[in-house]
Amino acid sequence: MNTPKRRLGHIVIALFFMTLAFASCSRMREVKLPATPLLTGGLGWAVVKDSYVRLKESPSEGARDLDHLHRGAVFKLEERELGPQDKGSGDDDAPKLWYRLESEGGKGWVVDSELDIYSTEAQAKKASGSYR
Repeated sequence: MNTPKRRLGHIVIALFFMTLAFASCSRMREVKLPATPLLTGGLGWAVVKDSYVRLKESPSEGARDLDHLHRGAVFKLEERELGPQDKGSGDDDAPKLWYRLESEGGKGWVVDSELDIYSTEAQAKKASGSYR
């Protein structure tokens, strides 16, 4: 049974929610998101964590060496690929994840276990200081 008090209560609640909705719409703010690899589609940045890392022609242990990279060097990651299974490499001969990057010696591939990956260049450069 709808009594006048109950109807008045429903009206007050409805007015409260309408006022709340109106107030929230009238204060529209622009939200600026930072450019991140998730938004731009980039893979991120890498720091070489081992003393002497070989840059390979293709994503495989048996590929030809193109260059060598030094500990603490920072590179932008360009591509990621799961390499072939390398027989006799241990680790149950599981395929390894490789990243393609560009160095002074050209574009080549480095296995992920020799890199530390960061979302931004600033994070990678900050971390690289601790490797040197």
